[in-house]
Amino acid sequence: RSSPSSGGYTCIMAAFTSRFFASDSDSESSASSDDAPAPVVTKQRWASSDEEEEKRVVKSKEEKFQDEVKEIATKLKNKRKNGDWVKVEEFADDLLKVMKSQKKGDAVPRAFLKAFADLEDSVDVAWAKKKDLSKLVAKALTTLRQKLRKFKQELSMEAALAEYRKNPDASGEEESPAPEPAKEAAKAKGAPSAKSAKAAKAAKAQESSGSESDSGDDDIDWGSSDSESEDDKEIKLGGYQYSHLDFLKTAKVKPDRPLKEEVKPKQTQVVEDPEDDERYDRVIDSRNKKVEKPLFARDEEVTAPTVLAKLTEIQTARGRKGTSAAEQMSLLVRLRKEVVQAKLTQALEIKVLLQIIAAHFDDPDSVKSYMSSSEWHHCQNDIMSLLVILINNDNLRCDPNIGDDEENLADPTRRLLVRGSVVGTIERLDDEYIKALQALDPHAPEYVDRLKDEGVIYNLICLCEKYVSRFDSRDEISNIKMRRVEHIYYKRPYKPSPVRRIVETGESAPFIDALNAAEESDVLTLMARLCKELYVADSMDRSRTRAMLCQVYHLAIYDHWFQARDLLLMSHLQDSIAHADAPTQILFNRTMVQLGLCAFRNGMISAAQNALNDIWSGGRIRELLAQGILQRKQEKTPDEIKGEKKRQVPFHMHINLELIECVYYVSSMLLEIPHMAESGEASLKVISKPFRRQLDCYTRQVFNGPPENSRDHIMAAAGAMKNGDWRTCEKHILSLSIWSMCPNSEAVLTMLRARIKEESLRTYLFAFSGFFDSMSLETLSQMFEISIPAVHSIISKMIINEELQASHDQPSSTIVVHKAEPSPLQSLALQFTDKVVQLVESNERLNETPSSVSFKDRLPYVRPQRRDGPGFSAPPRQPRTNFRTQGRSLREQQFAAADAAASAAAAATQAASNPTDSSRFRK
Repeated sequence: RSSPSSGGYTCIMAAFTSRFFASDSDSESSASSDDAPAPVVTKQRWASSDEEEEKRVVKSKEEKFQDEVKEIATKLKNKRKNGDWVKVEEFADDLLKVMKSQKKGDAVPRAFLKAFADLEDSVDVAWAKKKDLSKLVAKALTTLRQKLRKFKQELSMEAALAEYRKNPDASGEEESPAPEPAKEAAKAKGAPSAKSAKAAKAAKAQESSGSESDSGDDDIDWGSSDSESEDDKEIKLGGYQYSHLDFLKTAKVKPDRPLKEEVKPKQTQVVEDPEDDERYDRVIDSRNKKVEKPLFARDEEVTAPTVLAKLTEIQTARGRKGTSAAEQMSLLVRLRKEVVQAKLTQALEIKVLLQIIAAHFDDPDSVKSYMSSSEWHHCQNDIMSLLVILINNDNLRCDPNIGDDEENLADPTRRLLVRGSVVGTIERLDDEYIKALQALDPHAPEYVDRLKDEGVIYNLICLCEKYVSRFDSRDEISNIKMRRVEHIYYKRPYKPSPVRRIVETGESAPFIDALNAAEESDVLTLMARLCKELYVADSMDRSRTRAMLCQVYHLAIYDHWFQARDLLLMSHLQDSIAHADAPTQILFNRTMVQLGLCAFRNGMISAAQNALNDIWSGGRIRELLAQGILQRKQEKTPDEIKGEKKRQVPFHMHINLELIECVYYVSSMLLEIPHMAESGEASLKVISKPFRRQLDCYTRQVFNGPPENSRDHIMAAAGAMKNGDWRTCEKHILSLSIWSMCPNSEAVLTMLRARIKEESLRTYLFAFSGFFDSMSLETLSQMFEISIPAVHSIISKMIINEELQASHDQPSSTIVVHKAEPSPLQSLALQFTDKVVQLVESNERLNETPSSVSFKDRLPYVRPQRRDGPGFSAPPRQPRTNFRTQGRSLREQQFAAADAAASAAAAATQAASNPTDSSRFRK
């Protein structure tokens, strides 16, 4: 205090000394002292009020664990409600990791049990709807389900989970941490709560700020009062208030620095889950929220040029990298709404609709190779809207042949013209439908659900045909009529209608029923009319060929055998079908198979066998009918496999392969067994090589058990027919259950009984007629249960065709058998004939490959001597063999021997067939 200049400094130092080193007991005494005025402590000028109030909270390990589990459980709940199972799997891994960090042997906390039980229940509910999920989400769900099971087994949580599920409400009592004794004591003494403390501090801060503003810069209060505490005393010097906090080290940012922008809180929106009555909080980040930009400016008028400019802009961005297909679709839909709201021409709406339909085809599912069912229905709705607009407006035309300069989109006084193909969009939609049927499992319910959409696509085809018929566009008319033919040519006659109108869209889209009930009821007449129009109007040979094959197929399934056969023979398709494309060849094979089945149902056994022989004998019937991919030994290229898969026929259009096998082998049996009995089993003439091969394998077996499959039944029946036991043969054939798949199964079984009896009678006569002098017609009728006129007719045909050497005795109703035993010379001649025939066949096979002399016949190589050496003498030149001349002479000799053998065989055959000329044959 000696100098005035040092008086302030001495007061400040005394105040700081009493603040930091004095105890609480002598603080009051210092207030009354004259030497040391009471210091006034202020808050730190860069410290906020909240910072001063913060207190360090020490949590136990159990509390930290429960907080982590609660946080992860909240995230899991939100992601489960959103159906994001990929994120659920990630958060579940975090939850299991937190649980693994606990000590082993401890009891499982109820907070974890609650989260685990809720997650397991949600996984079970989602697993029941796994078929509706995408491939990625289903994979994540499967992985999560396996992890939960494995984790439950590792920690042996079954008993704890079961106990928790019995009383889940009790979990709330243990989730809150136990209060500490100090906190309980503070509450008992009536300690103020945290909220009341914050309020008091805020009020005190306002008072201090007000007192500071009222006081001047030189006004320093050195006194003290009893009501003020030591913490509220301040030291004022030079307009600034110092406190002890000014000298403490802190890492906080001073308030005079620019603060960061305040982060907006996340919006919380309560969303109700339709599958669950509980309500949950879905957190939406307002920073990532996308706001739809307006298509046009506020002051911009929506006109035809602006709409076209916007449409061109959207088309330009189509297909670029980074362009979202969903965003493009949204822009096109909004643009269409703008056109409708602005009441512009319908031509502009159609122009936008065509781009929307094209966007549907550009955005198939990335996992699948075909359009999904929902996307297909949306596309169908847009095409239906397009057709409704075109049909209801006669002044509007959509044609692919219209040029860009000829388009009229805005002038309603003239005819509105839009460039686009309605037929092309329907064809692409139909192709996507076929691809979906090819890819789906035919035995799954999804396949049956997609079959219901056939009525929808057929109705679109009929509606498009109605619209295209207004104009003279032959190509489009032919294409759409061909699509309609391909949808009805394979339908069975016993179905109530060739198509069914089933529309399940779920949207309020316009719809027109284009089916004519009277026309659809008479399918034969409808098919004949459509094919006739295609024959006349079509300018392409492919469509005409396919239309003719479809008509033959359709006639065959209706059992119109003669009409189908005559139409196929008049078309001469069998001569030019080898030059057709692969789908047309597949259709030809399917038509031939269906024609063979039709012939069999009508009793034309020989025609059925001829129609099925070429397709069945090759062993590639699945590939020829496009009903499966043949696994060959040689590897196929990916392009070949992809092409074969595209050509596959949907399952509901398949022809039963077991039915084809039974029809072919039964037809071959009815033809081959009588032929073998007539000419002997060693005969070289074979009607059906596959049947003969199977029969040889069956007869060579030492023991034949009871037949197991269709082929075994037929082979057992063939062996019984060869022995003349027609009843056993009939029993084996008629016991096959495959005959129930024929449209007229009763008629087919009746026909089979009659033909088995007839061919058994013929086989019996060929095999055993040489043991009888005469046979009674009545006895034969009783043996084979055939009427006497039928027996007489069968034997007469055999006599006329020179198959049986016999004659009728009308008075006695018997058959007199003429025995003509060949002489020893004739037997030798017959044997010689067989050998000559074998020689001729071997020479014909030899003639197919060029013959040449072996290289062993060439002269050995002689090394020449040196010409410049002493005693050189050239070796004598050997004549070379002309291999061409030698090979030709060998072939000429073989052909001459074959001709001589053939002439001798012909003479021997003639002598053997005429026993009366045996003396001349000896000469």
